[in-house]
Amino acid sequence: MTDVRSLNRDVAKQRPADTFATPLEIVSEVLLTKGEKLATLERWRMSVLDELKASDEGMASRGYSIAQLKLLEAIEAAKEALHRTD
Repeated sequence: MTDVRSLNRDVAKQRPADTFATPLEIVSEVLLTKGEKLATLERWRMSVLDELKASDEGMASRGYSIAQLKLLEAIEAAKEALHRTD
């Protein structure tokens, strides 16, 4: 029997960190188009960069800069994986 699952596409695209554990999960998501996947990864990347920028400006941050940098690397790897599927 096949498991049927659902995806709130709007939440997934707007707040990917709330939906996906890793950027590579976006690559394998069958309910998003390639364009949506790339846009979602870019949105996630911009969110991380905004957090890093806020911490550089002295704003309160969660202090996860090493984890954020690794996340940025994972996002770039996921984007590269999508581009290789052409």
